[in-house]
Amino acid sequence: MTDKCIFGPPPDSDDSDCSSYDGFYFSEPLKREKFVPPVQRDQKLLDALLEGNLQGVREEIDALQFHVDGTVCGGLTMLMYACREGHYEVAAYLVNQLGANVNKQIDSTMPLMFACDCQANDPYVAEKLVRLLLSKGAVINVSDKYGLTPFMFACRRGYTNVVRLLIKEVSFDATDNQGCTPIFHAIENNHADIVKLLVDAGVNASLANNKGYTPKQVAEFHGFYDLFELLPRDPAATYMVPSEFFVYNTLRDHVPRIFLKTECPEYFQELSGILNSVDMANMLEYFAKARTSLAEFLIMDDDDLSKIGVKFPIYRNKIRKGILDFHLHHWSRKSIARVKKDGMDNFYEILMITANHLQHLVIIQASLRFVIQNQMKGKLGQPLEMQLSNLRSNLRAYRGVIDDLTKTVKYLGSFSPDKSPLYIDYNEILAERKRRKVRSVFKYTTIILGISVFLCLKCKWFF
Repeated sequence: MTDKCIFGPPPDSDDSDCSSYDGFYFSEPLKREKFVPPVQRDQKLLDALLEGNLQGVREEIDALQFHVDGTVCGGLTMLMYACREGHYEVAAYLVNQLGANVNKQIDSTMPLMFACDCQANDPYVAEKLVRLLLSKGAVINVSDKYGLTPFMFACRRGYTNVVRLLIKEVSFDATDNQGCTPIFHAIENNHADIVKLLVDAGVNASLANNKGYTPKQVAEFHGFYDLFELLPRDPAATYMVPSEFFVYNTLRDHVPRIFLKTECPEYFQELSGILNSVDMANMLEYFAKARTSLAEFLIMDDDDLSKIGVKFPIYRNKIRKGILDFHLHHWSRKSIARVKKDGMDNFYEILMITANHLQHLVIIQASLRFVIQNQMKGKLGQPLEMQLSNLRSNLRAYRGVIDDLTKTVKYLGSFSPDKSPLYIDYNEILAERKRRKVRSVFKYTTIILGISVFLCLKCKWFF
């Protein structure tokens, strides 16, 4: 019996060609086949797109019967690859000849984003691609899942001509998920010409990102001190809309056409709500500086908004949409306050109800002016007879409510004295002051004359 036991495969024979062990013993050696990964059917199309081979792209599209807006190898569309790689000829063929969708979205990205972030690093090619997409109706103000817009990509890449091309149609206050506006992307990549463009266009260079850093602090952190000369050193004092422009503080705000005028424009408090409905609350300062009343605001057109300082068309269009939505809001008799016949309302409550009616009259007048103004320009079309009938019916109903309110006010007025107990006649006060002054002068004059006569008589007696 052996002292040592050996476990394992049997020893290789002398005539065996296999000297390795695969875990089992077979009479014949195992033949392993090398794994070859499968090649996707559209791999050649992807290679042609990445190389910019227009002829190869055409052949593969015809061979595969590939849809122009389909995803290549499960990734992007052909137009996205062409824009990303900077192959203008391929992109022009896809758009002009095959009608590729320039607003196709895949994972929140669009072709215009890839064109503004062109990997070719050629500003001329990027500009040509952007112009091609814009000519086919590409949407500019969109963002991906990281909050980056095409304009931000162009600022980051340093494509100055693309920035000039888009600057009039974009929002400077748009932020990505980190709270960075377009000027942050230009500063972080040290693109001085784009920073100058943004500053000259009126971008707010004092807005901080989510971490609390301003554009100037970011430039200082990266050591781009040459950008300091382009950024405003001392930001101009920001105009603050007065607090009384937001709420109704006094009775004069409720009834501005009856009482003395205030610093606040007529019913300006309503503008904040209208602008908030279209996310344009930051534009309130322009109307505050121009002292725009509610009636003037509700009939503003594009030229009027431009005159008060709203520069960019996208902002003006959003504000005009808010004005239109306000006019289209359905009006009903239930939307205004009324006086109940058996109610016990005091005079102040009646006065506030009257103020509510006055505000409604101002709004109705503005709506009618808005309709007439746009009707004369041919923007509203021909009104239907049913619409005119509903308008007349609503106006008659509103006239009836005003008549009832007028009767109630007259009835309450019959209990009021001729003059208010707090009434002060300033003319009578001035006249009384004059009479007192005359009496005082007469009194002292008489005393002086008496003393003078007395002294004269005394002196005559001595002599």
